[in-house]
Parts: sequence; structure tokens; C-alpha cells
Amino acid sequence: MTKKSNHVVPSKERGGWAVKKSGSTRASKSFGRKEDAVKFARELSRRERTELYIHKKDGRIQDRNSYGKDPFPPKG
Repeated sequence: MTKKSNHVVPSKERGGWAVKKSGSTRASKSFGRKEDAVKFARELSRRERTELYIHKKDGRIQDRNSYGKDPFPPKG
């Protein structure tokens, strides 16, 4: 079973940023500024208890946060 996640990615159409769910081709919402997209995505991930991946302009992952059910104590 794959984990559900949200991604903040650069938007090719508008030159801004988009919040997408994993496996989705359409954006949940688009923003002009990355800060606004990250704020929206954090709230969405907290509410849905999912992983959040924040990407750089070149598409590589910049940051990752978990708002899901993490194992306690953590493995490793």
C-alpha cells in the first residue's frame, strides 16, 4: 500500500506553484507565491494526516514533513 501524500511543485502553466496529491495529474490549488502554496499544503496535510513534499523550482525535493501516523518509537 502506498502512502498518500501532498506535493508543492512548480506550476508550468502559470509560472507559480501548485499543490498536488500523489498520483494526480491535476492540481488541488495553484498559487503565485511558493510561501502561500506551502501554507495551504501544510494545513491540508495536517487535516488529511499525510506526508508533505516541498519541491524546488527544478523539481527536486527540498523538504519533507510527516503529518501522518508515525510509529512510536521511531524505527532506526
